[in-house]
Amino acid sequence: MINLPNIISLSRIFLLVPIVFLFENKFYELSLIIFVIAAFTDFLDGYVARFKGQESETGALIDLLSDKIFVSVILIWLSFLYSNYIILVSTILIISREIIISYVRLHLNSLGNLNIKDLSADYLGKIKTTLQMSGIAFLIVSELFNQVIFYLSVTLILLSAIISWISLINYFKKWNL
Repeated sequence: MINLPNIISLSRIFLLVPIVFLFENKFYELSLIIFVIAAFTDFLDGYVARFKGQESETGALIDLLSDKIFVSVILIWLSFLYSNYIILVSTILIISREIIISYVRLHLNSLGNLNIKDLSADYLGKIKTTLQMSGIAFLIVSELFNQVIFYLSVTLILLSAIISWISLINYFKKWNL
């Protein structure tokens, strides 16, 4: 069912194109603005769904899919762009965690052991997302600043990778795996 919250979720995927295009053409500030708007939709879609009473398992899955595509594509692109091993290792850790979590959710759902509340992020997931988005945002504009901003962004992305795996362990405990 296509409704406003789902459209907001899907917009994250479509906003990838202008983010990359603007960055590649050295419009770093505009790329950052579009990135921040896209990152904000991660909060906005859930808020609108709750406000309009349109929460659904389909919407939760569309939100998760949009998140995974958005973060994975951005991190893969940045890994390629910067050729930095810490970004690359963090990207591998983050994406592999997302694949594992998605597979386990799918498996539990097929067994009937999962409901919409099991799809929502825990507090570590929210911290991970905040660190990821902040790190990516700083990386997008790091071309405009000195190396300190670059290293700050790499550190934030690495921290988000570490927290993402701690969060994975918490999910396993929550789901009795």
